[in-house]
Amino acid sequence: MRAAPARLWRRLDWRGLALASTGISWISYGASLTAQPRYGTVRGITVLLDIMPMTAWGWGWIGCGLLCLAYCCSPAGRDLPGLAGAIAPPLLWSLAYALGWVSGASSTAWGAVAPWASHALLILIIARVTRRKLIVPVVRYGE
Repeated sequence: MRAAPARLWRRLDWRGLALASTGISWISYGASLTAQPRYGTVRGITVLLDIMPMTAWGWGWIGCGLLCLAYCCSPAGRDLPGLAGAIAPPLLWSLAYALGWVSGASSTAWGAVAPWASHALLILIIARVTRRKLIVPVVRYGE
């Protein structure tokens, strides 16, 4: 019975765990956006609502979450679509809040810029630290 969790952890590892937890989070957040978006969110991302309605953005978050889950057990280097699905929504939200603040749509939108951007940064850090190491011999000429 202990072999199954060990086998799953070998497939998942920290990188996959980050993608899986992000995927679950994005699906849950997207569902809340489609069901009943909060007033502050709607005000903060006004610039995006000119492009698509909130329901469509919610489905975008859900789609990115599913992408994260689909690639969470893939080896490093083959999980790039999952990493893109983990990074793109918070970066887009961060940009939207920044534009919402600059445009005057929401005077408090600036407070959401760093939290959303930091999640994308954490995923990038995890991806960098857990990348597959290639062993290449050092060749020195002239010795």
